[in-house]
Amino acid sequence: MNFTYPIFLWGLSALAIPIIVHLFNFRKAKKVSFSNVRFLESIKKKSSSNLKLRHLLILFCRLLFVFFLVLAFSQPFIPGSENGLDSRRAQIFLDNSNSLSNLTENDISGFNELIGVAQEVVNLYPQETQFNLFTNDFLPGSSISQSKIKTIERLTEIEYSDLARTGSEVFTKLQSGHSVESKDIFILTDFQHTTLGDFKTVQDSINQYHLITVANSEQRNIYVDTVILVNPFLVPNQKNSLQVKLKNQGPLVNDLQVKFFINDQQSATTSIDIEANASHTVTFELSGRLNKINRCLISFEDFPVTFDNDYYFTLNQAAHINIVEVSNQINSPISKVYENNDLFNFVSYQSENISYPTLERADLVIINGLQTLKNGLNAQLEKHLSEGKTVVFIPDGKAPSYQLANTKISKDSTSSKVLLSVPDLKNPFFENIFESISNDTQMPEVSSNYKWRTNDIQLLNTKTGQPFLSHLFQKGKLYLFAGPLTTSFSIFHQHALFVPVMHRIAELSGTNTQALAFSVDHTNITLTVDSIPNGQLYKLKNEVSELIPSQRLSANELILDMPKYLLTPGFYDLTLGEHLFTTIAFNHSKKESNLTTLPIEEIEARLSDIKHLNLYQPKDAASFSKIMKEKYHQRELWKYALILSLIFLFAESVLLRFL
Repeated sequence: MNFTYPIFLWGLSALAIPIIVHLFNFRKAKKVSFSNVRFLESIKKKSSSNLKLRHLLILFCRLLFVFFLVLAFSQPFIPGSENGLDSRRAQIFLDNSNSLSNLTENDISGFNELIGVAQEVVNLYPQETQFNLFTNDFLPGSSISQSKIKTIERLTEIEYSDLARTGSEVFTKLQSGHSVESKDIFILTDFQHTTLGDFKTVQDSINQYHLITVANSEQRNIYVDTVILVNPFLVPNQKNSLQVKLKNQGPLVNDLQVKFFINDQQSATTSIDIEANASHTVTFELSGRLNKINRCLISFEDFPVTFDNDYYFTLNQAAHINIVEVSNQINSPISKVYENNDLFNFVSYQSENISYPTLERADLVIINGLQTLKNGLNAQLEKHLSEGKTVVFIPDGKAPSYQLANTKISKDSTSSKVLLSVPDLKNPFFENIFESISNDTQMPEVSSNYKWRTNDIQLLNTKTGQPFLSHLFQKGKLYLFAGPLTTSFSIFHQHALFVPVMHRIAELSGTNTQALAFSVDHTNITLTVDSIPNGQLYKLKNEVSELIPSQRLSANELILDMPKYLLTPGFYDLTLGEHLFTTIAFNHSKKESNLTTLPIEEIEARLSDIKHLNLYQPKDAASFSKIMKEKYHQRELWKYALILSLIFLFAESVLLRFL
C-alpha cells in the first residue's frame, strides 16, 4: 500500500492525546455536602472492573478514530498490477452494426452496453490524451484525433449503421498510418462470426490491444435468406410464383405471420412454424395485374432483433428477348422453340435475305446450318460479341471449316454417331432447370462433326468425351454445337432436353438481368442500357435523399459504383433526367442477420501473433471500469478510511451516553 500524501502520517503522533487523557484525569474533585447520607443508599454502585472496561473501549474508539482520520488525509492506495492507460494517443473502434441490437444478459442491447463501456474507456485516460473514434461507417473525420470531451460528445451521437465490416477491414484501418509510437487500441464488438469474425491472423508487436465483447442472452433471429421467382422472367398473363426462404436461428417458432406486399398493398399472408435452427420456404402465387415495375415487401414480426424483419425487392416485367435466326431451313427446330412464347420476339431470315438493322438489335443471334459465313455477316457477329451479346452457332455438316470471329472451327473426319452423356447439374448453366436426372435416362444420339481449339466450358458431352455443346470464353457469349440439328446427324432436337437448353441460352442472353434485391454493402451494380447521353448522369433517389453514384459504360452495360456508406434499406429510383429507368431495392446484409459469434478461445488463437493482447467480457460498463482501474490504476482507499473514522467516532458517542 502506498500513500499520495505520506507527510500526513506525522499526524499519527496525535494518537498520544487520547492516551494522555486516559492516564491523567485533570478534573478536580468537587466537595458536595449532604445533610443526610440516607439519600445515597439508592445509588446503584458500579464495580471498578466495569468502569475500567468502559474507559478502555472509549480509548480504543478514540485511537482508531484518530488513526483512520490521519490515513484518510494521507490518501492510501493500492497500485495497479500493470502499467498502462497512460498513453498520449488511443484508438477506439465501436461496432455499431445492427447485430448489436440483440439483448445482453443485462436485458439491454449490446450496442448500448458497448456505448457505456466506450465512455468508461475515455474516462480512464488523463485529460491530455487524444482519441480516434472509428465506427462501421469509417467516416473520413475519424482519422482526426480529438480531445477527451469531444470524444465523449461523439459517443452520445453514434447510431446504428447499416454497414457490416469484416475483421480484416477493421484491423487494417486501425493499423494504418506510419506512427512508430505505441498506442492503445480498443475494439468493442460482439465478434460476429460472419463480419468482425472474418479474419485469419493479425500481427502487431508495438501497440497494446484491448478487445471487449458482450455476452448475448441468446442468439435468436429470423430473417429472409432468399427470394426467387420460379420462372425467372415475369411475363404478363403467364402464371408465376414467388418462393421465400426464411431462416430461424433460434428455438422453435410457432405461428409466424408472414405478409407479402406489392406496391404498398397486402397481396397475401400466411402463418408458418419453423423448427429450431432450420429453414422454411413459403410460396406466394403471383396473381392479378402487375405493373411494369413493382415494389414488393416481405414482412413479419420477430423480437428482439427487428432490423431485418422487412425484406425489400422488386418484380419487374421481363423485357422481350429479341432472337434472330439465320437459316436456310424451313420450319427449323429453333423456330418451334421460340415462335409461340410471349417472352421472345423471334424472327428467322434466310442467308440471302438478312435484315441487318434487326440483326443489330437482337439479343440472341442463331446461325443454323449455313455452309459459309459471308464477310458482312461474320463482321456483324463479331460486333455482336464485342457488345456482350449472345451468338449460337450450329454447323451444317458439309462445310470443311468455319472462321467465326476469332474462333477456327474445323471438321472432324473421325466422328460418328454416339450417345450424349447425362448433363452435369452442378454446372451453373443447368441451375434450376432440373431437380435431378437419373443416370439411366435415355439420352439422344448425336454426331460431333466439328472441333475447335480454344478455352471453353463444355455443357454437353458425348459418352466418348467429345464436346457437343460448349460455351466459349468471349466478351459476349458464344455457344458452339459440334454437329447439325438434322435427323441425319442428330436427334437431339427431338429429345426432351433440347427445349430447356435452348430456353436457358435465350434467358441468359436477355437484357433483363437486374437482381430482385441488393445488400446495402454491395460494391457495384451492372445494368444493361443502350447509351448514356452526353452530359447526363443516372441518379438514385428515394423519399429523403438523392445520390449520384460513380458510373461508367462498358459496351451496353452500365456499371454503378455504390456509395455504400450512404445507402439505407428500401427502394431507390434510378433516373436519367426526368425518365424513370428502373427501381432498385436494398436490404441489410444477410451476414449481419446471422448472430453467431466467435468463442473467446478462437479469438485468442487467431490473434496469438499480437504481442500485447487483452480480452474482456465484462458484465457491464461499471464492472469493466473497475477491472481496468484495479489492473492499471491505483485503488484508492481514503474513502474507506474516512468511513471507518466516522464509525469509531459514532461508537465513542454511544459508549459515553449509554454505558
